[in-house]
Amino acid sequence: MNKLRALSWGGGGIVVLLALWAAVHYDGPVLQFAPAVLVGVVAAGLPFGLAYSKSAIESLRLRFADTDKGFSSEQGSVYVSTSAVDDSIDFLEAVHSALRSDEEYDSVERDSFEEGPGLTVLHGGFHNSFVRVTAAGRVVVTGASERTKLLANTVSDAYSLSFERTRNNPFDGMEPVRGAPRVFLGILVFSMLLFGTHAVTTTAYPTDTYNPAERAVIVGFDASGSLDPRVSETDVKLSKAAFLVEVVNESATEVRWRGNDTERIAAHGENALAASDDARSLLASVEDESLTPAQAERAERIRVQLAAAERNVATALEERANNEALENTDPLTRLSDQLRASANRTNSGT
Repeated sequence: MNKLRALSWGGGGIVVLLALWAAVHYDGPVLQFAPAVLVGVVAAGLPFGLAYSKSAIESLRLRFADTDKGFSSEQGSVYVSTSAVDDSIDFLEAVHSALRSDEEYDSVERDSFEEGPGLTVLHGGFHNSFVRVTAAGRVVVTGASERTKLLANTVSDAYSLSFERTRNNPFDGMEPVRGAPRVFLGILVFSMLLFGTHAVTTTAYPTDTYNPAERAVIVGFDASGSLDPRVSETDVKLSKAAFLVEVVNESATEVRWRGNDTERIAAHGENALAASDDARSLLASVEDESLTPAQAERAERIRVQLAAAERNVATALEERANNEALENTDPLTRLSDQLRASANRTNSGT
């Protein structure tokens, strides 16, 4: 299996399965994840669809093209019977006997092709022509010689068949997309897979508090609880809470590094406040559950880390509020006070 096919089939299948799982796992109408399913299906079938379309267009072009104009026998001849044979083996044996008794042909050998059994005919000292039968029973005579037509006539006389010359070889399979278009197609498929995953995570957590990568991690925790029997719902909640502590801490870094833009700095503070509220809610939800000693210890450790992270962001906001280069720092001061109050609630377990 080539890499593009593995990417499209594997990635598209994963997106579809992820969307179907999310439709069952999360609240809301099932159809809210339908766009992600559609993206996954399109991504999985896009390379095949393009290759098939290209092959179909080429087949139509060859079917209706003038079979003689600009097309010499030396470039290749294809003759297809207008009717089908009932038994391909009996047909090939009959033709084999007829050709062996004809002095026009140097040798006739039974051969095995990818499509099934057939005949290889040597004539003119070095020209090879071939007789094969399609799955539908149509006889196909091919070769790159003017004598290929003679072979088709011989087969026609031996088995009472009529042949038509065509450019459309029934045994020519689809050619995959190659070259630069293949690279572009790979990038397109990969982008679609990212979009499909983004559609699932955004629908599952429709909030601006978290960026796409953070949503993907949170959905990953939810999925692990559904797919891994060793992971309990309590473990999932604690893992999500621990991750949100990291998100809150990251907000402190963003506040310190952000340029002199009060509005954008405040946005990081608001996100930190929302993430800390979510983490505290997760910790509160496990308090009434029967925790193992390890889980209880982990929950307490996360609670302490969350309070420290909230104070860290509050301090960062205060530092930026005291920066004379900023204007209208009241929102930063307000957010700092809210985060310190939030840290106090975290410490008290409320």
